[in-house]
Amino acid sequence: MLNHEPRKPLWQRMGSCYPLRLELVPLLLLGLTIYLFLSNYSTLPDTIPSHFNTQGVADDWGSKKTIFIFPALAVPFYVFLSLLTAWISLVKDPKSLINLPDRTKAAISEAKAEELRVIIGRCLFLIKTLTVGLMAYSVYATIEVARGKAATLGIAFYLILGAILISAAFMVWRSLSLALSGQRQS
Repeated sequence: MLNHEPRKPLWQRMGSCYPLRLELVPLLLLGLTIYLFLSNYSTLPDTIPSHFNTQGVADDWGSKKTIFIFPALAVPFYVFLSLLTAWISLVKDPKSLINLPDRTKAAISEAKAEELRVIIGRCLFLIKTLTVGLMAYSVYATIEVARGKAATLGIAFYLILGAILISAAFMVWRSLSLALSGQRQS
């Protein structure tokens, strides 16, 4: 049976998980990461913290070039998660996103599969935003410690990191509970 339902425009399908204007938040954080790096690099001391222990205290120092790692990681991470989120929102059959046995997958309704797509897209957006924010904060905190204005990374680092881990755990839990709820109903 052919589906003659008109396809939604590309941007409308991409915006099915979250309003695309929210993409400005991680973009601004990415810009802030790059700005902090570029605007402070020339005035940094030659040796800056290159590693922090679990208490947030610098326990290794290296060349100021090591601060480049934050934007160098943030940009490809942002691009990768943006492309992954776009692919998830554009795939025709949301059931193809589910990595379960075919019999289990077949028991999942189209509505549950679409709900799963939205949950995954929103969680990936949140993880992307928090991770790019963590990179921006890490550049800032590294600069502050290098200049002697702060002794540690500060509590914000751990709060953002915790939010990333909680978001990832929620995504896995919610995805599994949605996917397996169809199996229990059959």
